[in-house]
Amino acid sequence: MVALRVTKVGDDLAVVLTEELRDALGVVEGGTLYAEVGEAGEFTLAGRDMSFEGRRARGRLLISRYRKTLDALAK
Repeated sequence: MVALRVTKVGDDLAVVLTEELRDALGVVEGGTLYAEVGEAGEFTLAGRDMSFEGRRARGRLLISRYRKTLDALAK
């Protein structure tokens, strides 16, 4: 578990990410982090969209990129 420090920036609150966490999430300055809240109140941070629609879009991109290879494997 990594403890995150919360600071005030203007009227907003910001979380300071450690170098270890930035590397693990694969995020850089100006990048986007995705937070998902679970049913029990826990939340998950991810460096990419882990929602169903986000995973579906990445899957479609993979299929379109490797269409010929996947067709050949299906034979």
